[in-house]
Amino acid sequence: MRIALMPNLTREKAYGVTIEICSWLDKYGAEYACLDDAYETFSDISNMKHMAFSELISWCDVVITVGGDGSVLNAGKQIVDYKKPILAINAGRLAFMAGLESNELELLKNLIDGNYRLDRRMLIDVKVKRDGKTIIEDSCINDVVLARGQMLKITDIDVDCDGKRSSTYRADGVIVATPTGSSAYSLSAGGPVINPSMEAIVVTPICPQTLFSRSTVFSAENKIEIYCDEKSSNTDLYLSLDGGESINIGLSDRIEITKSEKTAEFIRIKSDAFFEILNKKLLDK
Repeated sequence: MRIALMPNLTREKAYGVTIEICSWLDKYGAEYACLDDAYETFSDISNMKHMAFSELISWCDVVITVGGDGSVLNAGKQIVDYKKPILAINAGRLAFMAGLESNELELLKNLIDGNYRLDRRMLIDVKVKRDGKTIIEDSCINDVVLARGQMLKITDIDVDCDGKRSSTYRADGVIVATPTGSSAYSLSAGGPVINPSMEAIVVTPICPQTLFSRSTVFSAENKIEIYCDEKSSNTDLYLSLDGGESINIGLSDRIEITKSEKTAEFIRIKSDAFFEILNKKLLDK
């Protein structure tokens, strides 16, 4: 088996965990490589190959990320078009998407032997339209967040479903999440947890002003549009895709969100059910 290692070296534990992963992969007879820009970091590992990104992803059978959920999201967005499965190894904190913890690396033998299953997760496609033209287009594994910027004013945000008004939220913003993203920021904002084996789109207001503003769960087949209401006094809005860099959104801009044809594949070696993992991480941390 050929394995691409993608550690997030900004994480304190990631370097040490990656070294330990390499030791186990040597023991199990797997080939492994990482990106060229990590050559100096891992120059002491004699069996480590180094490649440019496109060569690395084409060469490998599996990608192993080392870090937290942000590391998985970043890698997943980069490789989704290559259709390579990801095994996430936790070197962060909660890491709901992790397939293994850093103290479970002996279980990499199951990966090498093919004793694992694949979780296929839906993505959402996002288009930002201005004056009828698409100015931003991307796909997200977790969520789309439209929220106020530096102005400490409440915002009126309209949500349309298939061209018809669903809600107008008076809030700090809204989160549009996949089932995978339902256990991330959306959960912190009071949204429901959705089993990631399902297909749905959940819209959750951030700090809504009214007592009865709650999340709405839509079919994955619906087209969701979010935009600043024309009556809003706060037009200082920013869009973030999967926690990436914020993008200023104009008063007339519309954000269209639909189910993507792309899917991300995550490797599951252990038999833990999703809600077992969720409860353990939330209660133990």
